[in-house]
Amino acid sequence: MRLGFKEFDVLRQLMAHPRAVVPKEDIIARVWGLESEAEDNNVEVYISFLRKKLTFLESNVSIGTVRKVGYYLEVPVS
Repeated sequence: MRLGFKEFDVLRQLMAHPRAVVPKEDIIARVWGLESEAEDNNVEVYISFLRKKLTFLESNVSIGTVRKVGYYLEVPVS
């Protein structure tokens, strides 16, 4: 299973700050750029793609949501 470029960039933003909430606005700015017309919905769609792929891979890592704020990686404590 492969990740598209945007999927990879979104996941990379979450991986850079594990367990920390990454605001949607930060994801948009870093993945699509400040001058883009990307909106919250763009982030939500790519988060959905990533969640499906993580589920398919039976990953222990998942993506959590803080409503109206952003997303974070839920990483199991070892």
